[in-house]
Amino acid sequence: MPARGTPIEFFRGPTQRYRSVLHRSDGVLVELDGGGYNKVGGAAGRVPHDLAHFVVEDRLGLAFGLWGVIAAGGLFAHTAIVGGRQPPHAARRAQAVVDRAGDRLSQAEMLTRAVADLALADRPRDVAGLERALGERWWSPAITAERLQAACDGLRQAGEQWAALPVGEPLRVAWRLPLPRR
Repeated sequence: MPARGTPIEFFRGPTQRYRSVLHRSDGVLVELDGGGYNKVGGAAGRVPHDLAHFVVEDRLGLAFGLWGVIAAGGLFAHTAIVGGRQPPHAARRAQAVVDRAGDRLSQAEMLTRAVADLALADRPRDVAGLERALGERWWSPAITAERLQAACDGLRQAGEQWAALPVGEPLRVAWRLPLPRR
């Protein structure tokens, strides 16, 4: 498991389904059930959608995306506590984390799709194209050609790692961005 950050394990299932387990700093284990994929080109061609979220959020510095919110204690309908003990009033606190993230969660979703599309089209430095695809509402001026290249390269690398992963084995990563405040 990665030494620094919040560990996340992505487990490949025997079918298209997969699951992810985030190990929160308070000892709680949060499972995210998934089955969708993003096409990204490269040797593998695709990457699990939740892993794509991790790569894009990490490379673009989106602390209030899916993984930052879960690491900070937020929960969604498709997450489940599978280990550890929740602190008092956890449901209220989890909702507060999600509420505080607001539109930034939607921005992370839009960016994940748009960056995957650029990786698929082999246009990893097309910042202007990304800005056009996202529109003013979801655009972030913090996105540079270097960060976009890192995200596109990361998606293809993650796809290759995933394709080589045996069923039931974890692909381990660590969430290292600052956690949103609870």
